Amino acid sequence: MKKFIYLLLMMISLVNLAVAEPTSSKPVILQVTETTIVVDGRPSQVFSVKQPDGTFGYIGTKGQDFNVIVQNKTHVPLVLHWHGLIDPNDQDGVPYVTQLPIPPGGNYHYHFELKQAGTYWLHSHYKFQEQKLMAAPLIIHDPQEKREPEAVMFVQDFTFKNPKVIFEDLRKKTMKSARMAMKMQMNKPDVNDVKFDAYLVNHRTLQHPDIIRVKGEETLRLRVIDASASSNYYIDLGKLKGELFAVDGTPIKPIEGSRFQMAIGNRLDIRIKIPAGEGAYPILALPEGTKQQTGMILATPHAKIPVLSEKTTQTNPILNYDQEFKTSAAEPMPEQSIGQSFPYILRGNMATYIWTINGRAWPNIDPTMVKPNERTELIFDNRTNMAHPMHIHGHVFEVTEINGKKINGRKGDTIDVLPHSTVKVVLDTDNPGIWMLHCHILYHQAGGMMTTVNYDGYPNKFTEQQRAMGDRM
Repeated sequence: MKKFIYLLLMMISLVNLAVAEPTSSKPVILQVTETTIVVDGRPSQVFSVKQPDGTFGYIGTKGQDFNVIVQNKTHVPLVLHWHGLIDPNDQDGVPYVTQLPIPPGGNYHYHFELKQAGTYWLHSHYKFQEQKLMAAPLIIHDPQEKREPEAVMFVQDFTFKNPKVIFEDLRKKTMKSARMAMKMQMNKPDVNDVKFDAYLVNHRTLQHPDIIRVKGEETLRLRVIDASASSNYYIDLGKLKGELFAVDGTPIKPIEGSRFQMAIGNRLDIRIKIPAGEGAYPILALPEGTKQQTGMILATPHAKIPVLSEKTTQTNPILNYDQEFKTSAAEPMPEQSIGQSFPYILRGNMATYIWTINGRAWPNIDPTMVKPNERTELIFDNRTNMAHPMHIHGHVFEVTEINGKKINGRKGDTIDVLPHSTVKVVLDTDNPGIWMLHCHILYHQAGGMMTTVNYDGYPNKFTEQQRAMGDRM
């Protein structure tokens, strides 16, 4: 019966594909394939998202069409989501919310105008595929800006284990989970509940790091993307100084420094001036709460490349709100009174590994019903001992308050809500649809910390039962 229903839904999907045919410009092909990479001497089968010419991910220009055909060349269904883009709801790439999964051997056509410029990324929104590297950069250039040398630092956590097995183990009521539950009751922070085998930058560890060739006295735009399933980082520029000038693809008032915080789903644009002469400059990503590191190396043509360890001498610090408090939007939202406000109480049970928003776990949710064209406040109240990087689709928000302190914060689409804290953001409901709102820790999503924001009167394509069936496939 399940197989029959799935085939029926696939037929509906193919009808939808016919509707999505492009009207102009030649489409870009994104091929999702299965490949093998070697991590610290061991092979592992993962996913790859590339164009036929080998380009990793997508590069486009603001104002032009995002005209993309996703080709599923794997043996499993999949869906790609365009993280951070303001897109039409039916183009957002979320299974059983905006579309059906793309079947093996199938294609799906996405076509809409690119309204933003900046650093974004694309990733699977289906099951645990993101943990197996089904993700890639999504870079949108501004035709009004002068192009400068740039490099992408795509950071991911990695495991040799089957992520489904990891999740099942997290859900087992073992003595370990009982101890973790007791730790929660004792109000001790829990940084990460998954132990990773390695951390990657551009699919490489520090045993064989990506070497980016630069020139002395050159200014480089470094686009850093946290595409991890479950890890936050400090980005350490080492001997270099940098200017953080954009977060989540949106410009901020520049902040100078050599170390910056980056949560899951966030992107940082950092401008770096390379010193004169020859030199090699490691740029490191330090996963919080661990003694591990990964990174890449900026090096002039004749520089000697250093040998770097994957271990640190001290435990990397845990992220805090210091950076958020001093980060402000370069172009704040126009002042406007709040027309509607919605609380999101975040809770979790480590003994059962169920994570909830307002007491409900996906797919058994109570959607937030919003009125269109209103200044809307979202209040994230984290009552757990873990941070939750909360991400909303199809919109850009502005941070207005942290723990009762009002701020003129940054714009973005993902905000890391620290344990036992409250963060307020505002956005304008100017993009009709049914939009995902969720924690971007993959295992918390799977544990239920997802909901939707539904515009009044917007049709719901799928029922709760269909979403539940899709999760079981």
